[in-house]
Amino acid sequence: MAIGTKPYEWMVKYTPQKEWIDRRGLMLWLAFFFLELGAGTFIVASIFNNLLTMFIGWLICAVGGGGFHLFYLGRPLRFWRILTSGKFSSSWISRGLTFVLVFLVLGGTHLLLALGGTSTLWLMIAADIFALFAVAYAGFALNFISAIPLWNTPLLPVLYTILGFWGGLGVTLLTMLAAGATAAMPNIQVWSQVFLVSFIFIVVIYLLGIRYQASFGKNSAVKTSVREIVIGRWAPLFWVMVVTFGMLLPLAVAINAWTIGLAVPVVFLSAVITLELLGDLAFRYCLLKNALYAPLIPL
Repeated sequence: MAIGTKPYEWMVKYTPQKEWIDRRGLMLWLAFFFLELGAGTFIVASIFNNLLTMFIGWLICAVGGGGFHLFYLGRPLRFWRILTSGKFSSSWISRGLTFVLVFLVLGGTHLLLALGGTSTLWLMIAADIFALFAVAYAGFALNFISAIPLWNTPLLPVLYTILGFWGGLGVTLLTMLAAGATAAMPNIQVWSQVFLVSFIFIVVIYLLGIRYQASFGKNSAVKTSVREIVIGRWAPLFWVMVVTFGMLLPLAVAINAWTIGLAVPVVFLSAVITLELLGDLAFRYCLLKNALYAPLIPL
């Protein structure tokens, strides 16, 4: 079934959500990606005490994530009203922006003091805690919308958190490859492989789980969502960008490392990491683009 609707079919047939993916909504898709990527990179780099990569993660979160998020809101200069609206307890947008802002302040202060030679371990730990909140923010914001069954599952925050750390490991590895800092690379590669396997496992469980649950419920909108992703209009994007480039190619490199142990050229490894990030971005697009509201009148 096609998921497009006409104005008079609103909530009578399966109705795609458009606010968070069409037109200006594309900015929110990118904002969620860069917020999690930057915050995840900051946390990973802090574990390996790499100030350069920590700054890159902070910059990705501030400029990419924060910038797209503010422009999505329509009036960037008034974003402070969200923080002072008193809706922290009920709005994930308010919570998310608060987490991101606190992380940026604490993380930026830590970087400035660390560059000056000042020990700021507790400040870095506090920044990492709020960076973790920023990583999980998008998953909880989507999961909170109960009207869209594709998002209304506790696996979604877990999935987005894994993606944030997996992307952070990739950016950290890219930075170290560029800088020639090879000491910590084996550990980062191992953790990257762990999160890759976790990502593949969670995606399979997520898609099969929500599809299976829908079989026993009155709401079949999620069936249509999963069908559109796997065999429908967006199947080429899913199978090429997400599965082939985002999962199977990195998995082949990981299997080579586990078994054969052949050295992987730096250029090829950098290309694989880049494709991983694009696969992450493509999967997020599939989840937002194929999110459907269930009809008010059961079909």
